[in-house]
Amino acid sequence: MRRITLLFLLVAASHLWAATYTPSDVPNPKTYGQQYFVANPDAILADSSVIWLNTCANMLENKTNVEMCVVALQSIGDAEAFNFAYELFQRWGIGHKGQNTGVLILFVLDSHDLRIMTGTGIEGVLTDAKCSQIMHDDMFPAFRAGDYDAGICLGALDIYETCTNGDAPEELLTIRSVTNRGQYAQDEGLTEEDWMMAIAIIVFIVIIVWASSKGNKGGRSGHSGGTIYMGGGGFGGGFSGGGGFSGGSFGGGSTSGGGAGGKW
Repeated sequence: MRRITLLFLLVAASHLWAATYTPSDVPNPKTYGQQYFVANPDAILADSSVIWLNTCANMLENKTNVEMCVVALQSIGDAEAFNFAYELFQRWGIGHKGQNTGVLILFVLDSHDLRIMTGTGIEGVLTDAKCSQIMHDDMFPAFRAGDYDAGICLGALDIYETCTNGDAPEELLTIRSVTNRGQYAQDEGLTEEDWMMAIAIIVFIVIIVWASSKGNKGGRSGHSGGTIYMGGGGFGGGFSGGGGFSGGSFGGGSTSGGGAGGKW
């Protein structure tokens, strides 16, 4: 009986200690440098997924000026996911000022909430219907299988492809998929271009890992809340063993609340 009581108290304590965030509490990834787009303070996502998402978001911004931000949190308490995402989007200014081409993916684990919120300048490309389709076709099936990394990465990939395909506005350039969709989506086969892009990304990740291990010998490497810090330059030099935070900010965009949301 004592063991059961102790176990109950430990479980209760773990819930009390679990972080509950407000929009002002969420760590802004731009604190670590302009090449960071992922807030993962509860380490819900694996380090490899954070690296991949940062790479995807950097490629998207370089190609289209679209700023895609991913926020994965354990809990937002009793707050409504829409209101939370809206306030966070405006507080950080996701998307380029004047263009408002920002996208926020908000994932809340304990309430099973997901929101994709879009800036006013990209609503014609990432329509509400398209955001809903992305969530239900690719993200929710992975979440229900317990694979949060796959679901968020597939959602980010869908956004990337939507913003860069031939149907997008003139300023959004055409490019092939950056990776295969995996087991949660229909296999459409890989072209030679797909394989070349996949190989390039794998090589890029290997270089990051190699640079990190090399920096660890005489520099500094750590892990804090799922955000990667790497000695010897790290991912794009955002944080180095001998220096401090390079800082940065999103572009100053805004949203009118477009997008979609739901629970898986």
